[in-house]
Amino acid sequence: METTTNPQSRPIAAVSYLLFFVSGLILLNVDPYDKDDYIRFHARQSILFSVAWVAVLIVFGVFVAVLPYSLGNLLRGIESLINLGLAVFWVFLMYKAFTGARFRIPYMADWADGMGF
Repeated sequence: METTTNPQSRPIAAVSYLLFFVSGLILLNVDPYDKDDYIRFHARQSILFSVAWVAVLIVFGVFVAVLPYSLGNLLRGIESLINLGLAVFWVFLMYKAFTGARFRIPYMADWADGMGF
């Protein structure tokens, strides 16, 4: 869905995904970007997406460590496929932010809207 955003806000919103949660946190705290609703939305969603990705990596890491070798290797392969999918989705989110779309990740965007920043 396209929105009417300031064209100058679009590249900044895409940058909010670039350094994962770090760039999102920076943009939420730097003037004048902290006052732009479009940038704030993408920065908050970037933070939550990054946290979810790290949580997936931690869970897989724990299971790989405790499972027998063959199952651990299978799980490593599955983890690689999930990481590839998340990386492609991450680029997609940057593209959508750059084109002016306010793409909402289901459930995660609702959490982003409710964040206190």
